[in-house]
Amino acid sequence: MSINTETDTDTGLRLTENPALLLAGGVAVGVLIGMLLPRFEREKAALEPLGRKLADGAAAAVQAAKESGREQIESLIPNSDATKERVSALFGTVIDAAKDATSSR
Repeated sequence: MSINTETDTDTGLRLTENPALLLAGGVAVGVLIGMLLPRFEREKAALEPLGRKLADGAAAAVQAAKESGREQIESLIPNSDATKERVSALFGTVIDAAKDATSSR
């Protein structure tokens, strides 16, 4: 399929150069039509359980992401007991080094 650029309009050229624009326009038109059409009781009854299931799944995913993030942050923050042990060990090493330095004189 060849495109005859001589007969294409300026708008047609823009759409062929940027198909995302065409997709966005199609989605916008679809949303507008969907908003204007009335909802039927049968449609509500059929789609309401699906909507609730999707909302519950999304809420569970958000909660899991929060907990995972909290665990990651807590693993990065040093534990106060472990920090005390490290500082004590470091202080002990410094004291031992000072004792060795003074005793070797």
